[in-house]
Amino acid sequence: MDTPILKNHWERFKAHVDLDITTAAQLLAPYTCDIIDKLDLLSEGCANTNYKVTFKNNRLPVVIRIYMREKSALPREIALHQLVADKIPVPAHLYSNDQCIDYAYPYTVMEWIDGTLMREIILNKNKEAIIACAYEAGLYLNIMRQIQFSHGGFFENGLTIRPFNDEEKYLPYVLNMLKDKIVKESLGDNLLNTVLCLVNDNAALLPDENGANLTHADYDPANILVKQIDGKWKIAAILDWEFAFAGSYLLDIGMALRYSHKIPDYYENSFIAGIQTNGFQLPAKWKKQAKLMDLLCLLQLAHYNPVTERPKLNRDVVSLIGDTVSNWDFF
Repeated sequence: MDTPILKNHWERFKAHVDLDITTAAQLLAPYTCDIIDKLDLLSEGCANTNYKVTFKNNRLPVVIRIYMREKSALPREIALHQLVADKIPVPAHLYSNDQCIDYAYPYTVMEWIDGTLMREIILNKNKEAIIACAYEAGLYLNIMRQIQFSHGGFFENGLTIRPFNDEEKYLPYVLNMLKDKIVKESLGDNLLNTVLCLVNDNAALLPDENGANLTHADYDPANILVKQIDGKWKIAAILDWEFAFAGSYLLDIGMALRYSHKIPDYYENSFIAGIQTNGFQLPAKWKKQAKLMDLLCLLQLAHYNPVTERPKLNRDVVSLIGDTVSNWDFF
């Protein structure tokens, strides 16, 4: 675990939005006029901007979350939080505005939840905490798996599902990514051809797009807050639902285990134990299926993050793709 893992060295997609106290007070005005004591930029994440707001009185802190990538992400994330709020720990949205009239970006005022990113627990090699948190992450993934939809697709206008078009279905999408100029340049001929053969040889393992459940699509330790409660490590909140869609839980497994070959086995073992706690049995070839779904995500990341713009991110993604190919027979 001494080499960079878990996205902690990736470059941001966009620079953070600078927010001063005066502007923050204007954004907060529909929620509260209490005087701000200080703003703290929360530096995690690769796209949106988040500030912790502390007040001079006894009002609890809040987070101003500014959506920089996609305007529709805000109402989608609110709808998803409402969908899962009684099943999965998520922060409450206290006020939101996606009109972009008085401010250039959609934003929301969210409940501040105290905790530590699960990524930090892993990087600090805290075995007891890793085992407990990975197990809970598996439990919550199994809850998401049970939130099912009639067909796969992307959420629009809240939780209305637009079905995948032909090019968005899993196999065509992967094959098209492998024809992409940026992806081809990133992988190089040898790795590209090896990945193409692997995908073609194992296409039958890709899940059916019609069997759809709530898929977080960014389910990794960098988006999970944990804390100790009565001496036990628990998940405090699962964050960043903006990429969620109606898809396969195998994708979330693949993302959660993306770096598992660089982390002690007890992380993966505890995570899988959490998924299967209530009697659910994973398919016989679940790990190959999960790795294929994550391969789809990694190729997409390579496409959107060329080496000339975000070299650390690009090189890590290519390395992970190489690891998938190299370890395939052991999955």
